[in-house]
Amino acid sequence: MKRDLLFILLITFFIFLQSSPLSVHLALWGVSPDFLLITVSLAAFLLGPVPGQIIGFTAGLFVDIISGGLLGISAFTFTIIGFGVGIVGQKVYGNSILITISLLFFGTLIKAVVLSMLAALFLKPGYFGYFSQGRIFLEAVLNGVIAPVLFILITGVEKRLKR
Repeated sequence: MKRDLLFILLITFFIFLQSSPLSVHLALWGVSPDFLLITVSLAAFLLGPVPGQIIGFTAGLFVDIISGGLLGISAFTFTIIGFGVGIVGQKVYGNSILITISLLFFGTLIKAVVLSMLAALFLKPGYFGYFSQGRIFLEAVLNGVIAPVLFILITGVEKRLKR
């Protein structure tokens, strides 16, 4: 229960952080890390596929509502990522930093592919804006670098909550 509350608080915080003007100050060459994707992925990795997809769907739905875009695109994308990372988390033994970096790097690329395909299908045919100018690769690297730090913080808070 405490673990779930921790992820709910983190996701709420990062939804507001990413949708606020403050997120511009976190950008590197115009690309901001996706803290929400990092949190959903880490929650799925630690909690498993079913909680991962529930957390992913809920977080994605809030993103869709706040952004005012096509309702369901982010919810679907984060659900897929939450489930996939949760499956990997069950199959992989240990919590190495290299695993979290790899999961977030490839999770970011999967997010870009799914969002681009859905945008091309429902919004603009031929749209692949997530891959323009290599911005998605910088975002993947940023997410991969930030993920271990957030992972260490989350697991540290979890250990203190268990006491």
